[in-house]
Amino acid sequence: MHPLLRPRWIVGHLLALIAIAGFVRLGIWQLDRHAEKSDLRDAVAEGQALPAVELGDAPEGSFRRVVAVGEYDGSLQMLVLRSRAGVSGYHVLTPMVTDDGLALLVDRGWIPLDTDPPEPPPGMVKAAGVLWPAEEGSSVPDQQPEVVRRIDPEIQQAFAPYSLRSDYLILAPAPVPEPWPIAAEPPGIGLGPHLGYAGQWFLFAVIALVGYPLLLRKAQEMRPNRPQIRSAG
Repeated sequence: MHPLLRPRWIVGHLLALIAIAGFVRLGIWQLDRHAEKSDLRDAVAEGQALPAVELGDAPEGSFRRVVAVGEYDGSLQMLVLRSRAGVSGYHVLTPMVTDDGLALLVDRGWIPLDTDPPEPPPGMVKAAGVLWPAEEGSSVPDQQPEVVRRIDPEIQQAFAPYSLRSDYLILAPAPVPEPWPIAAEPPGIGLGPHLGYAGQWFLFAVIALVGYPLLLRKAQEMRPNRPQIRSAG
């Protein structure tokens, strides 16, 4: 039997193949993540480049600039912890009930930690801004909270007598801004380090693919030669 076909070497061969396949799979996964973020960035740019439309004409989570008319519901106003320029504070989240009865969660902007949340404007108001997908992973508490961990209409929906859209509106700066809240900026869409990570995983695969045969060759060279036994006669 060839030495490299012995059980302990076969195990090594299998481990090397598994490692190479794993490195390649991780590299492909990082490329997929890069493609997802690229598609998201393109969708955001495309949506915001279009002219503003009425809220009812914009698909949910479309990154469109919209104008909504309705009345704020201050009873379901909540805060979400956010920082601005390195300073901790809150974003003020207030549902707006539109004329057709459908509500929209509005991110009215940022306030410092030591500032009382401002009451929403009374009566019918017009709100302009950018639609944004909700932040996933929320857990709905049993009682209505004052502070939430994510901007997710599902939390307000659990305590509201009306239906909310699944996305939310990032309110645009007012022509004459008041001291608080300060209008929030849409979240940045960075591509991240996925391309670099993909290159690293593929490099590991190449190192294993080239290095393992070299290791086998070295092991063969270091293997002592058995003396040949000649028969007398």
